[in-house]
Order: sequence, then C-alpha cells, then structure tokens
Amino acid sequence: MKKKSNQTRAGGRILVPKWMMKMKVVFILLVCSLVQVQAAVSARQSKVSVELKNVTLEKVFQELERQTGYSFLYNHREVVTWKNVSISAENQGLEAVLKDLLPRLGMSFSFDDNLVIIKATSYQEPEKKFVRVKGFVYDAAKQPLPGVTVRVVGTTIGTATNEKGWFAWDLPLLKGTLEFSSVGFKKRRVEFSEKTARDTLHITLTEDVSDLDEVVVRAYGTQNKREMVSAISTVTAEEMKELPAASIADMLQGRLAGVNIVQQSGAPGSAAVIAVRGFNSLLVDGASDGQPLWVVDGVPMYSFVSPVTGTNTLADLDPSMIESVQVLKDAAAASIYGSRAGNGVILVTTKKGKVGEAKFSANASYSISQLMEYPEQTGGRMERWLELKFRRNIKNNYYDWATGKYHVPTSYEDVYRNGNGIYDQFWGNGYWGSPSLIHSLQDSLDPYYNNSTNWWKYAFRRSKVVNANVQAVGGTERFRYMVGLGYYDEQGIMINSGYKRANLISNLTAQFTPKLRMDTRVYLSYVDRTMNRSSSSGSSKHTRYEGLSVNPSQQLTVLPATKELEAEWKKSVLGIKDRTDDYRAMVTAFLEYELLKGLTFSASGNIDYSQSNLNKYTPGVFDEYHHESKSEGNIGRQVMLSSEELLHYNTSVNDVHNIDVLLGINTNKEQAFSMYGYGLRGVSDDVYYYNPQKVPPVVNHGTPEFPEYAATRYYSSDFTEKRMVSYFGRLGYNYKQRYLLEFTFRRDGSSTFGEGNRWANFPSVAVGWSFSEEPFIKRFTGSWLNWGKIRGSYGKSGQTFTSAYLAHGLMNIMDRNFFGKTGVTTDKPVSPYLTWEKTNQYDLGLDMDMFNYRLNMKLDYYYKYTSSLIYDIPIPGSLYTFGAQVENAMEISNEGLELELQADILRESAVSWRMKFNMARNWNRFEKSYSGKDVVDGDGTLLVAGRPLNGLYVWAHRGYYNSDAEVPRLYKIDGQEIYFNGVATDGISGAVGNYRLLDLDGDGNPDSYYAGSPLPLAHGGWVNELMWKNFDLNVLVNFTIGRKMINNRMGLGFSTQSENGHLTKLFDYRKLRPWDGVNKNPNAPAWGNSLSMNTDSAIEKVHHLALKQITLGYNLPDRISKKAGFSGVRFFLTAENLFYLSNYSGGNPEVVNIYTGRDNGDTYPLPRKYTLGLTLNF
Repeated sequence: MKKKSNQTRAGGRILVPKWMMKMKVVFILLVCSLVQVQAAVSARQSKVSVELKNVTLEKVFQELERQTGYSFLYNHREVVTWKNVSISAENQGLEAVLKDLLPRLGMSFSFDDNLVIIKATSYQEPEKKFVRVKGFVYDAAKQPLPGVTVRVVGTTIGTATNEKGWFAWDLPLLKGTLEFSSVGFKKRRVEFSEKTARDTLHITLTEDVSDLDEVVVRAYGTQNKREMVSAISTVTAEEMKELPAASIADMLQGRLAGVNIVQQSGAPGSAAVIAVRGFNSLLVDGASDGQPLWVVDGVPMYSFVSPVTGTNTLADLDPSMIESVQVLKDAAAASIYGSRAGNGVILVTTKKGKVGEAKFSANASYSISQLMEYPEQTGGRMERWLELKFRRNIKNNYYDWATGKYHVPTSYEDVYRNGNGIYDQFWGNGYWGSPSLIHSLQDSLDPYYNNSTNWWKYAFRRSKVVNANVQAVGGTERFRYMVGLGYYDEQGIMINSGYKRANLISNLTAQFTPKLRMDTRVYLSYVDRTMNRSSSSGSSKHTRYEGLSVNPSQQLTVLPATKELEAEWKKSVLGIKDRTDDYRAMVTAFLEYELLKGLTFSASGNIDYSQSNLNKYTPGVFDEYHHESKSEGNIGRQVMLSSEELLHYNTSVNDVHNIDVLLGINTNKEQAFSMYGYGLRGVSDDVYYYNPQKVPPVVNHGTPEFPEYAATRYYSSDFTEKRMVSYFGRLGYNYKQRYLLEFTFRRDGSSTFGEGNRWANFPSVAVGWSFSEEPFIKRFTGSWLNWGKIRGSYGKSGQTFTSAYLAHGLMNIMDRNFFGKTGVTTDKPVSPYLTWEKTNQYDLGLDMDMFNYRLNMKLDYYYKYTSSLIYDIPIPGSLYTFGAQVENAMEISNEGLELELQADILRESAVSWRMKFNMARNWNRFEKSYSGKDVVDGDGTLLVAGRPLNGLYVWAHRGYYNSDAEVPRLYKIDGQEIYFNGVATDGISGAVGNYRLLDLDGDGNPDSYYAGSPLPLAHGGWVNELMWKNFDLNVLVNFTIGRKMINNRMGLGFSTQSENGHLTKLFDYRKLRPWDGVNKNPNAPAWGNSLSMNTDSAIEKVHHLALKQITLGYNLPDRISKKAGFSGVRFFLTAENLFYLSNYSGGNPEVVNIYTGRDNGDTYPLPRKYTLGLTLNF
C-alpha cells in the first residue's frame, strides 16, 4: 500500500506546502539578523594595532577608522583641544581600546550600526580623582640621580627629582605610563595604576653609552646629534671645570681639532691667537684681525681685543659660568652668520636655571705661579771674556776719511780709532774700544765688568692666584633661575703686573603660559688690569721685554751689583703706574610664543656696553733724554645694540619626514668712542695726576738733537659708528634621520662698505647619509658598527672690517698750520668699490661610533678659498699724502685634515678611563696678488704665490770666508775696489770669518730662498680622564709638529756695534764654535762679526710637547658630606704648564710669534701654576 505523500508534483516539480514556505522565510530572516548582530559584535571586537605618540585625537580616530571601517561621529570643538595624545595597542579590540583611551580624556562612546558616536561626558568624577606617585631614581651603583625628568607619557605633566633622587606628585589620572630621562642615561618607562601607585617606586637608570641623542647647540637653536650635517666641535663645562683660567681661550687650548689656540703671552688677562682651520687674514690695519666671531648666548660680542688696551675683552667672561662651547668650523654651520663668519664662529652658552629645589655650589681655589725657567745668563768673568773676544776679532771694513778709501783693520785698536763705537755712558770718557775699556776688561777687580747679578730674579716673582665663585640654580615649571657671583685675582709673575675680575650673572626664565616664555640674561663685570709697560717716548732699549719697562740685560748689567743699586732699580720699576679699569654690562631679553603646534615666534633685544679707563704714569728716570715724567690717560667706550626676530617651525610627519624651518632678521648698531691725552714734567714722581698747564718751567730744555723739545700736553679723540641689517633662513629635512639635507641663506647689508657693494649673499648647502641605518649595511658590519654617517657641505661666508670708514676715506689733522689754521689732509683715498672678504669652503666628513660606542671617530677634510682680501696697494710715485690705497686685492687658501678620537678604554670595571685625541694638518697658501706677482709687504714680509703666509726667507750660505782673497768685491765707477757693505744682505758684510753667501740663480748677487713656515705642520691635543672610586684624574697634553723658527736672541747679542751687545745675557755663547781659522766645523762667524739670524743655518725645525694641565680630584663619600650639611664635597689639585719637551735652542717655543716665527726674547713668559681648590654643593 502506498503511503500518501504530502508533496505534490506539478509539471515534474515538487510543490512545497505553504506552511513550510513560511517557516523557511522566517528561518532565513532569523539567520540574517543573527549574522548582522554577530557582524556588529565582531566589528566591535575586531583587532587593531596602533602606535601613535603626541598626535591629535582626530589623528587617532582617523587611524581607527582606517583599520576597522567604522566611522567616528564627534563634536569638533570637543575633540580639537586634545593635541598631544599617545596610544599604544597591539592586536586589541576596538571597544577595549576606546574604553582605555576615552575616559582619561573625559569622553564616552557608543555604537550605532557602523558609527562610533563620541560624546563629552557630564560625569567627571573619575577625572577628579588623583593618584599620588612617588619614588627614588638611582644609577647602576645605587647612587641617587638628581635632576631626572619624570613625565607622564601622552601628556605635558612632568617633574624632576631632587638632590636625593626623590620625586612625588599628585596625578589627575587613575593609570598611565611614567617616562624617566636624564642626560647620559637610557630612557625608561614604567606603568602605574591606582593600585600600584600606593607603593614607593625604586627606579634604576642604566648608562647610555651613546651620545647620539645629545642635543647640540648650533646657530640660532639646537639640534639632535643624529641629524647634524655640520662640522661642530664641542667642549662641555665638565671638561673645563676647576681650571683657574682667566679666559675661555685658555681652557679650550688643545681640546678641539682644527682650532689652533696659541697663547703668545703669559701676561694675566692677555689675548690668545685663535685660528679656526688655518690663518685667513693678511692683518691689514683696519681690516679683519683674523679672529673668529664669538657669540655668547646667541649675541655676537662687540670685540675680541680692546681698542684701548689691546688686551683680551673675552677675559671679562667668567669661565665658571659657562655650560658649553661649540666651534662652528665648516660653512654649513657658520654661513648663517654671513659676513662675520669667514674666520669661524665660537658659540658660548652660559648656565641656565633648572626645575627643582634650589641648588647651591661654591668653588674656591688658591694658586702659586712662578717662572718656568730663567734665561741663561753670562756674567762676571765670562762676560769680560766674551767682550774681549768681540774686540780682538772684529774685522769690519771702515772708511778712511783722510785717504777716501775703505780699509780692513789690522787690530782691534785700529777699529776703535777709526770706526764708530758706542759711547761709554758709565765712564763717560771715550768709546767702547778706548784703552780705559780694554783695561777694565782685563782687570778682574774692576767692578765695571765684574757683575754676576741675575736681574731676572728681580724682575720676576712667585705670585698668587685667587679664584672663587658661587652659583644658585633652581626653579619651577613656571620660573627658573641661575645666579652666579665670581671673583678672580691673578698676580703676574712679573713685578707690577696683575689682573682682577669681579662679575655677576643672572639667567632667568619665566613660563607665563604653556605657549609664552621669556628669558633674561644680565652679565656685569669689573676688571682691574695692571701691566708694567714702557712709555712710547722712551728709548728702544726700554721695550726689549714685553711688560717690563727696562731690560735688565741691557740697562744694568754694566753696573756693580750692590744691594743699594738693586733696591733703587726695583723701586724705579715699581714707580711706573699702569692701570686699566674695564667695566662691562651685557643685557639680553628674549620672548618666545608658540603660534601653532611646532610654530614659534621669538624676539630679542641686546645691549653690550663696555668702557676702559687707562691711567699710566712713568717716572722721569726712564726718559733718557729729558728726564721728564709722563702722565697718560685714555678712555674708550664701546656700545653695541642689536635686535633679532625669529620664526621657527618644526614638525614630523608620521615620525618619518622631519622638517625644520627658520626665518630671521637681525639689526645691529655699534659705536666706539675714545680720547687720549698726556702731560709731561710733573711736580714729583709721587704725584701721578696733574694739570700740565700748571707745571713749572723746564729745567733741562733739551738736547742738541731736539733743541725745541718743549711740548707739555697732547690730546686726541675719536668716534666711529657702523650699522648692519641681515636677513637669514634655514631649511632642514631628513627622512627617518637617515637621509639629511640642509640649506641656509643670509643676506647682509653694512654701512662700512662702498655704496655699490653694501649687500652680499652667503648661501650654504649640506647633505648627510647615516649609512649605518641601512639594512644592507647592518648585515655587512654586524655588531661592531653602532652608527656611521657621511656628510658633505659647501658654503660661502665673509669677513667685514674692524674699521668703520675704511671704504670712505680717512681724514688726518696735521701737526702744523697754514696761515694760522690747522691743516687737514686725507690719510687714505676713498675706495668706493671696497667689499667683503669672501670665503668659499668645502667640507667632507665621516662620523663613526664603534664597538658598543666605545670608540668614536670624526674625520674631516676641508678646503677654503678666500678672495677679495683687503690690502694696501702702493701708489706709484708720490701722490700728495697718499702712499697706498685700500682695495680687495689678494687671495689665499687653506686646506686641511682633522681627526678626533674618543675611546672608552675602561668602562665597566672599577677603573674607568676615557681617552680623547685630536690632530689637525693645515696647508696654508698665498694664491694670488693684485698684480699677479710676488709682493713685498710694508714690513718686509714676502708674499709668494704657492707659499704659506709669513714664510721665512733667508740667505743661503755654505761655510765662511777663510781668507781675504775669497771675499767678493764691489767696484766704484772710478774702478776703486771695495768690500760689499751688506746693506742689501741684512748687514752681512764681506769679511774674513763671515758667512759665505751663495748665488743661487747665477746673477752675481747673493740670494735668499724660502726655508719654511712658522705655522706648524700639525697640532693637536691628548686628554685622559680616569676615575677610581672617589678619585678622578684629568691630564691634558698639547703638541705642535714642524714649526720653523729663528732664535733671534742668539744674534742680538753677538755684536758690539749696538746696544744689543748686552743681550749676551740671553744666550750662553760657550755653546758656539765661532770661525777662527782653526775650527774645522764652525757653526758661527768669527767673534765680532754679525751673527745673522737671516741665514739658513739659523732655521730650526721645532717640535713641541707640553703637559698643559693635570688635575687630581677627590669626592668625599656622601655619608661624610651629608653629615657636614652638604650634598657634595670635592677637593682638587691642578698643575698647569708643568713641563715641556722641545728641540728648540731657545726657551718655551709656544710663545714664539706664530706669524713671524722669530723669537726676540721679548714676550711675557708663560707661568707654571699649582692650584689647590675646594668645591661645595648644598
């Protein structure tokens, strides 16, 4: 039996009942709704991964929309205020992410289909709850770290640890992440919540051996070291601490590659010669002085050398107040300073206030200074022997007026009967060759030449240096301060010389709002300089020794040595009063406002005021002709006013594209005023100031040479003004800090130039490649290379004039009158086309960190070409009062290599040892003159294309004339035979036993040739820093290689024909082997001839190694310091100029003139110092 089917067929199809159809529709609809619900739930729980830092809340929503497909609906006004939001989520659901993010921002959310609706919550109670977070921060040795920055990630909330490493503050957040950061340590993040915040945190920071994240000061701002494309060398306060130096330049010597700092005088407060990448100036009066531009806290200094005293105005700045010094060496770094950057730029940053409790530090030190070595002297019997040698061997030809012929003398008596000797001022009865002198030389009991007094021991002394300063640093987020007081008192090692300085600095920062900040800096200083210098009216023999009014070797060695005489001489020298008072005030106000995120506008104003008052009195005993006392006065005042406006924009797109833009304008006005006067013939040497109109009549009116000498007073004054306007900009871009590009541009206009050349442009471009960040490089180098960068740059910079009116012509008031009126003449003709000295510079550099940042290397190659150098072009013939016209006429170049190495030899052991080494090699060349030919300068300096500036050119000689027949002859028109007189050969006359000069080019005349340069082949420094427990040791060694020098002190005394004969005291001539016809290998001409230092035998190739500074320090253990009420106590012992090694025949070669290479023995020697000091922190 067949069952009846419920299905029906229609046309071969199965017919479904209606009720089943309804059930299927309901089922399908139910499934679809369930799928939609599940889809909505799945969307809410869809996983997102997001990592954003300090972005807007809108940026967060956009990223979540991109990953989920949801659209976010919100009120723009409620969301736009959140600009520094950070979010970190890895594979989390959308709903969970929003629940974690929005409540902290006072917002809620809801889902509606594919919308996420954002609302500001009216319920704010969770945001009013505070969590107190507290704890300590330590280093790896469990020592507290003060000054650590603690901030909440994603907000602007932050604080800093105190001197105990403690921090504590209430946060309006229930949970979050703290970030701890400090210079020299790796950053660390720690999460906190309402529960975990109940405990005290103990955070340990590990040392960051990399300095790539270090912020470096540069022109008009700062920059991360990773992003730098410039050649910048830095010295920090830590490296310069505890050196009792009067000047910053002293502290930088030997620490910077390519920066040649030569301290050519040991006088307290004296100026050093500083050359950044070679010497770049011809030192023409009124033009560039060849020194770099100094910029203190963004403000260029008015002058490096005082126009009144010639001393170092940079010494007015207290080195203890300095935070860091940066030297901008290549054009990419310096060109933004335009027309003043041709010789390099040195940035000085003073200490600033910091957030935290007030911290005080006091430093005091006491130094003993002394002469490093006394010059060798010859006195008593040796001096008599030397004088007799001179007279018995002299063979100078003389002119016999009776016969009208030249003759060679047959004896020393013959010389002094017919030749011109020097008047015997002591005996007053004849010439030096008279019988009375000869007898005195042969009489050992005669006091005339029986003197062995060491007059240098009377001129120099053991002196002292006192240095003290106190500083206070602290503040809050709203107000920060740094205030410092300093005092420095250096007694010169030469009697009657010294330097004192008192100074005050105040750096204040006020953060009025999160966007508005104001900085003010005030620096005040007073300097008292005492220098024992000679009067301009005195004889040349009074100026032989810089700073000393009389040269002991010339003035007094011929006199008997008695206590009365020695005391009288010392009293006379101390009677010279030479004092300069310097007053300086530098005030800067700086205002910065954040217009938009990353866009700031700043404006600053500055005034730099300085005044120097010189007062000098010279007793009449030092005026050998008239015995007139002289009272002098000089007042100089300099004022610089400047203003600057900057617009700065910095942004990062997706942490990949980093852009930095700077636009600025600067105006500058400088004024200088000076007046000088003197009066003669005071009433008494005990009265230093007097009115010359009321002096008594002249007793000794003059001498036969000066019968009308009756001047009693003189006065002159001077005023100059110059102005400059500048527009500048900088554009920097880098991609992932890997590919770096930077452009700078500056346009300067100055009143010092001619009307058609007052404006000039100074562009630069620099590129860099951090090749170590390339994946293929990392695979190749492995772990030994931590970081590496190649950089290159090109730029143009310039150099302006020191004189305000060099291009406009100078007027000169004559000392005579025409028809009863004072005459005025033009000193130099107008140079209307005078323009800037221009320097084009190329630089290629390599920076590398290796072996876990243990070894750091910087290698640079540079080429600088300077054109349009200012020079006085001689005017042919005589054009009224003109002798020369100033024009852009010369070209020179500097090419060089620089190497800087820093190695952490021992880092993680009980002893740490860091070594720093730098060396530079410079090739200096004179390239071209205005005529295309070699030029003889006004002072006799020869400028030869392809040779260095200030090269040494000497006469070529081989041996000595052994007989009268070998001596060349000159002939008069009448055929008379004579000896050549040496006028054309620096006084080297033709005589038996004298130099045999060579004729190198075959023209029949003796020839000179290039023998080398006084500039070193290489120079540098070597620093070692060691630490063990509480001890630390710092050692600085300087060196120079291959300087060519001439020891003029030898030749100045090898003669009886001038006052220089008494300079025999400066050299032990027993070391010489003079020609006498017997010596087979003489090294000097016969006694009595001129020991010329202009021959090639006088050239010395000098190498020099000096232990400049060694400092040993000890820090008291914290438990002892704290018991005494201090947070730190440190003792230190420092020695300066401890010793030097050199192959030079003279004294310390460091003080030999770097420009001429000639040592005349007339510079203030460098002192050796021993310092004991104490530093207290509380």
